[in-house]
Amino acid sequence: MMLAVVTLLLGLSASAASAEWRRPVIKFNSKVLTRPEVVVRLGSPLDLRCEGNGPVNWRPRLSKHRRYISRLKGSVQTLRVDRPSAEFTGTYVCYYTSGPQQRDLTASVHVYVRDPNRVFWASSNLLRIVKKEGEDFMLPCLLTDPSATDVGLRMDNGTTVPPGMNYTVYKHRGILIHNLHPSFNADYVCTARVNGVEKTSRVFSINVIQKLRFPPYVFLDTDEYIRIVGEELKIHCTTHNPNFNYNVTWKYTTKSKPIIEETVKSSGENRLDIQSTLTISSVDLTDTGNISCIGTNEAGVNSTTTYLLVVDKPYIRLQPQLSPKLAKRGLSVEVNEGEDLELSVVVEAYPHITEHKWVTPTTPNSSTQENKFIRYNNRYYASLQLKRMNAHEQGQYTFYAENNLANASITFQVQMYQRPIAVVRWENVTTLTCTSFGYPAPRIIWYQCFGIRPTNRCKENNSSTQMPVPLQAPTVEVQREEYGAVEVESVLTVGPSNRRMTVECVAFNVVGVSSDTFAMEVSDKLFTSTLFGAGGFLSVLLVLLVFLLYKYKQKPRYEIRWKIIEASDGNNYTFIDPTQLPYNEKWEFPRDKLKLGKILGAGAFGKVVEATAYGLGKQDNVTRVAVKMLKASAHSDEREALMSELKILSHLGHHKNIVNLLGACTYGGPVFVITEYCSLGDLLNFLRHKAETFMNFVMNIPEIVENDYKNICNQKHFIRSFGIHAHIQGKESDSGISSTSSGSYLEMRPALLPNSTTQAQDTESNVDWLFDIDDLLRFSLQVAQGLEFLASKNCIHRDVAARNVLLTGRKEAKICDFGLARDIMNDSNYVVKGNARLPVKWMAPESIFECVYTVQSDVWSYGILLWEIFSLGKSPYPNIAVDSRFYKMVKRGYQMSQPDFAPPEMYMIMKMCWNLEPTQRPTFTKISSMIERLLGRPTQQSQQQQEEQQYWQQGQQIYENVRQPQPQPQENEESSEVSEGREGEECDLPKCCCHGPCDQSCDREEEEQPLMKTNTYQ
Repeated sequence: MMLAVVTLLLGLSASAASAEWRRPVIKFNSKVLTRPEVVVRLGSPLDLRCEGNGPVNWRPRLSKHRRYISRLKGSVQTLRVDRPSAEFTGTYVCYYTSGPQQRDLTASVHVYVRDPNRVFWASSNLLRIVKKEGEDFMLPCLLTDPSATDVGLRMDNGTTVPPGMNYTVYKHRGILIHNLHPSFNADYVCTARVNGVEKTSRVFSINVIQKLRFPPYVFLDTDEYIRIVGEELKIHCTTHNPNFNYNVTWKYTTKSKPIIEETVKSSGENRLDIQSTLTISSVDLTDTGNISCIGTNEAGVNSTTTYLLVVDKPYIRLQPQLSPKLAKRGLSVEVNEGEDLELSVVVEAYPHITEHKWVTPTTPNSSTQENKFIRYNNRYYASLQLKRMNAHEQGQYTFYAENNLANASITFQVQMYQRPIAVVRWENVTTLTCTSFGYPAPRIIWYQCFGIRPTNRCKENNSSTQMPVPLQAPTVEVQREEYGAVEVESVLTVGPSNRRMTVECVAFNVVGVSSDTFAMEVSDKLFTSTLFGAGGFLSVLLVLLVFLLYKYKQKPRYEIRWKIIEASDGNNYTFIDPTQLPYNEKWEFPRDKLKLGKILGAGAFGKVVEATAYGLGKQDNVTRVAVKMLKASAHSDEREALMSELKILSHLGHHKNIVNLLGACTYGGPVFVITEYCSLGDLLNFLRHKAETFMNFVMNIPEIVENDYKNICNQKHFIRSFGIHAHIQGKESDSGISSTSSGSYLEMRPALLPNSTTQAQDTESNVDWLFDIDDLLRFSLQVAQGLEFLASKNCIHRDVAARNVLLTGRKEAKICDFGLARDIMNDSNYVVKGNARLPVKWMAPESIFECVYTVQSDVWSYGILLWEIFSLGKSPYPNIAVDSRFYKMVKRGYQMSQPDFAPPEMYMIMKMCWNLEPTQRPTFTKISSMIERLLGRPTQQSQQQQEEQQYWQQGQQIYENVRQPQPQPQENEESSEVSEGREGEECDLPKCCCHGPCDQSCDREEEEQPLMKTNTYQ
């Protein structure tokens, strides 16, 4: 009870004592302060005295100013500075030093040390400020003069603060900038006005570090490591960070204790390159498992994991990989002759592969074999591509792989399917033997039919009463080559018969069927005569077969005329074999999305049909296209020629003045080549059909027109005298081209879908447009530009003619090769030369006589094409037959006269193209530039203009002769004059016929007989 009373009394006394404590009192120069601020002049003493109920002390703005506080401790404490500077500007706080309750009782005074030369005080070590994005910062701009007004902040260059910067001014502390941002990085000054004059502080440089928004990216060298027991493992982990506020750690399950080292390099401002390395000096099987590298910064955590596999010995594992479409049993592969085959192996190995190779049955050939070897970490992909396989290439294909400690191999057996061949031979009176070769092993079936069949086939020309009778005879395997055909045999015993009959042996396998027959009579009386008859029949059959084989060899073969130059030595060109060009699968178009329509053209080898392609280019496109295809009776070499055309078009690429490739169908059926659809057919027939329209235009030309139409105006009398229709009929009669252009032949364009809401714009011009000389010039220019593109691709056309130019409804000419769908057998423009038909009237002399085809020979042919254009589709060299005299005329430099509708400048270009010296002929680039000038288009280079001017000047004398009103001999006069040469002259025939032998006989003329219209252009 007594203790409780004492405790209560002590508590009451303590509370009474605390209640008696008051805030400290501050005196300035011995006077009690009544204001929170005092102003001290520069150099005047500063004397502050603090009095309290207990021990007190001063807290100055800067800790270094504590030395000015008196060292006596008690209820009175003084701070005295004899000569204060502006640095002493600040708030001074007096506080109790004993007890937490008394420390809340404080007193403060703000002292201004007025300095006329320094309105703001700032410490030198606070002028460069580095802070993080998003923080607030108090800029220590302390005013030394309380009378200053308009305190603010601006940039040191005099501009206002950046957009988005907010700040608050505190006269006793400085300027507080809120929510720092990297865009605030700049130099700033505090500003104020004293007596109306602006004063500034020292320059503060603020650098705000951008807040990290993403965790560090962590990189490992590979996602898998393989080591043999006892080997060293080093894993490098790389990351980046803008500052040192990061951490890189490792997570692993290895039993061995790894060593971790870290290196840091600075690579520019705000970027540190960090690499941490984990090392295990000797791995063990128990170390197999995942190892993760973890990077951390203020934005988060990121990690990357790799796998360590520890093996006890080196290894090489080979796994075959074959297409599921192949017929295969294990490592045995069976393919058809002419197909491509790819053999692939997936390799897993450690240590890495040092040597590898394929061993093949034949000598490696880069044109038919292509191998690849691709590495990814400790895995590899090896492949061997075999192109267009033949029977010699079947056999074993072995892949070998080797590293420093191990080796392995894998072998594929490749067998070629072979169509069976059946041969029947007579053994004796009652026995026939049928032997067949093929792979897989053929099976033999016998048939018997009465009478000697004219086709030697029992299954052909059967009536319902004379069906072939199958005969039973076993098939026995005679010989099997390791890699090759299997020989089988079947022996048939035929009973006696007094009727003539035919026995047929049919051998078949999965590849095809073959048969052979024997006509016989087994009766004793008739067998001898039957045998002699069969022998005679076989002799006649053999002679007929030889004759048919000869005619077959003489038959022209389809081939694309275009050739691509691989290398050249003067006029000796090496052409690329188009069959060796790659075919890009991107051109493949689904066959079921192609709807075939009407036939546009047909020839001996194939045809071109109109078609609709669904989803060509874009999924919802409906596009009208033209499709080239072979006839059903086409041979394999003609199919290869069409594939070559496809590869050449793919190789050349796109140009507005050639018929461009749009797609192809090469799998699952006949080869289809999909090209652009040109609405108006070929240029030759278009010119002929439009001749009347053109001449109606000519009839309406005023007589005062003198420029491009001068030659046309001079021809008016001639045109009127013979009549328009007679002129057209004459042109149609001297051409052998049979292809036509349909008026309903619409230009290829995407069609609108049924749900389309917009109306299609008709991109085709009206087929009845006004047809004039400008159209002829434009066609000439567009063909020249197309040939210029082909020449830039090292491609020679070899059949430049109006029949091989197609037109779109937008008056665009496009070059093509229409030979597939042209009946050249009945086309008078193609003359038989050996086993080929050649367009002799369009060929350059060096092509006719020396079998040389160059870009310059295409220029000659282009000149003939110009003659066709400006004669509105006449055949060149009219009324002149292709014979020995024609060859002599070409060799001596004969040139056709100016066409009826050619401006003099265009006739000059023709004569340039017909220069006997190929190197003197203009390039297609030069020709295009000349025609552009005739069309009024600006030329691009002054040097080019000068060269063209030289061409015009060189041909000026020719044009003077053309312009003179001399009587022009008619074409029939030229032909008759040439044909009246004397006999006995030495003939000038081509040295070679380019594709075979030719007839060397010709009529002779005297050497002195001059040819009219020789080449005068030098």
